[in-house]
This record gives sequence, C-alpha cells and structure tokens, in this order.
Amino acid sequence: MTFEDHVSAKTGLPPGIPVYIGRHEPEITKISGLVYSSDDFREFTGPSGIDLINTQSEDKIRWIHISGLKDIELINSVFIQAELHPLIAEDVFNTRSRSKYEDFGDILFIILDIVPSAEKEFQKRKINIIIKGNLLISVSETENPFEHIVSRISHPNGKFRAHGIDYLMYSLIDSVVDTYFFGLEKIEDMAEVLEERVLQDPSSEIIREIQYFRHTLIKFKRQVWSLRDIVMHLSRSDSDIVTDSTRIFMRDVYDHVIKIFEDLDVHREMAEGIMEIYLSSVSNRTNEVMRVLTVIAVIFIPLTFITGVYGMNFSSLPGIDDPAGHLVIFGIMILITALMVAAFRLKKWI
Repeated sequence: MTFEDHVSAKTGLPPGIPVYIGRHEPEITKISGLVYSSDDFREFTGPSGIDLINTQSEDKIRWIHISGLKDIELINSVFIQAELHPLIAEDVFNTRSRSKYEDFGDILFIILDIVPSAEKEFQKRKINIIIKGNLLISVSETENPFEHIVSRISHPNGKFRAHGIDYLMYSLIDSVVDTYFFGLEKIEDMAEVLEERVLQDPSSEIIREIQYFRHTLIKFKRQVWSLRDIVMHLSRSDSDIVTDSTRIFMRDVYDHVIKIFEDLDVHREMAEGIMEIYLSSVSNRTNEVMRVLTVIAVIFIPLTFITGVYGMNFSSLPGIDDPAGHLVIFGIMILITALMVAAFRLKKWI
C-alpha cells in the first residue's frame, strides 16, 4: 500500500480526526522548544518541550517545533493541551492539502509548502505554523528547517528578542520563502541544460525532459501563487496578532514572492522557446533528409530514362549492335551524373 492510499482512510470519519495522508513515509517525530524574552533564553528538547504549553508568562514567547509526523498520538496530544481547533490537527496530518491562511480569532493557522534544498529533484514538503497568544507551534514533515532562527534568537545582543511573536512568525515565513529561491535555481539549471542539449543534439528522447520541465514549472508556479496569496493576506491582515511593524516586514516578503513569480514567467517563456527550438531543429533535420533524397531521385531520373529506353527490344537503337555500345552508354550515364552533381554543388544544394 502506498501512502496515497491513505486518502480513503478518512472516508466516513467525522471532521477533526487526525489521519496521516501523504506521498512520503512519515519521519520519526521529534519535539523541541524554547522560551525567550528580551533578557532570557532557554531551550528544551523531548517531553520538556511540551511542558512549555502550560507555562504562562505574558512577557515571554514560547516556541514549540515538531518535526516528523509519525507519532500521531503525541502530536495530537500537544494540540489538545494547547486547546487548538480539531480541524487544525486534521489539516496538519494531511500533507496533500493546499497552502492556506486561516484566522480563528485568537488563533492564526498557516500552511506553507517548503522546498528542501538538499534534495536533487524538485520536491515540496509542508510547514504548519500555529499562533495562539504568546505560543507558536510549528510542524514540519522533515527535520527542523529553522535551526538558523534558533541561533539568531539565542544571540544575547541580537534584535530578535525585542520583537513579539508575530516577528517570529514573519521569520519562519521569510525562511520558507527563501527556500523557493533554491527551487528557482534548480529550474534555471534545468532550463540551461535543456537549451544546450536541444541546440547540440535534438533527439527524440529530449521531448520527455522538456515535458517534465514544463510540468515542474507549472507545479512550482502554483505553489508560488498560493504563497503569494498567504503573504498578501498577512501583510494586509487586521488580526490583533500581527502588529503594524511586522506588516512592513511582510510586505518585504511579498516583494520577494513577486520577484520569484516574475522569474517563473520568464522561465515559462524559456520553456516555450526551448520547445520551439526543438520543433525547429526536428523540422530542419527532416528538410535536410528530404533534400538529400530529392537530389538522389533527380540524379536517377535521366539514368532511369536511359536504361528504360535501352531495355526495350528494338533493334534500331543507336549502338545496340556495337560490342562497345554498353561502355558508351555507361560513360554517358557517368557524365550526366557528374554534371548534375557539379550543378547541385554550384547551387549549394548539397
């Protein structure tokens, strides 16, 4: 059974029941957490990270990160302790759901696609961000992709701790957007390789690679489209969780997304150009073959005429009774062939 078959497992179940749905085998669940303020920073791992849910402090921000979706019961228990809406748990475990932004009033729920830079082929994985009060819970399919943000928070002289939880949310989203530049680089590399191959060796096998490139481009553009909508909503959100200062940062992220979107339009035109180059190359090769065949056919027209005439049973044909007549005919045929080849070369047809 593939993991896509798990879609049918939700049939007949009531809303809010967490069931893993995905194309990849879920990775082992790991939980880490940290709590910080302008003058304090503490990091936790394992069960102690879950205890941060019950730690109440107005001036301290709590961040719990869950990587890997294998342990459904453990993750769901975290959501229950945080008193999250049951539909959030359902969406977190459905890794095939679309990217979206939902405002539950006191809770913000964001689903994003992240592009892992370590994978050679173009892949996408889900990132979930949940904000409730001064608690932020992030969930990723793979290993924690936000270690660099933890490092920034731990720096005692950094400006990160001076901001609120909405700035932490912005930092996570900005980090996700940055991964799209890795995806964009992969697409650029694919386009360059295809363009070079089409020009050098436009074989029939390359058409599959062109189609794969176009398919990848369409999927990636859909992801960027969803990401653009989410970032636009956050930059214009009237939620009390998002402050005016953070909206300015979100507008900067929105500019990055628009830049990615515009670059994808350029690559879409490149994909169309590559296809046109391939079709033009195939057409030129066909024309070359037809030209050679036409030259050969034209050369054989007079030779066929001569052999046809002398193949008839007439005794009055010139040289028919001469023992050296066939040599003369052969000479005439060779001369005609030489003259026609010279004429074709003069006209640069061959």
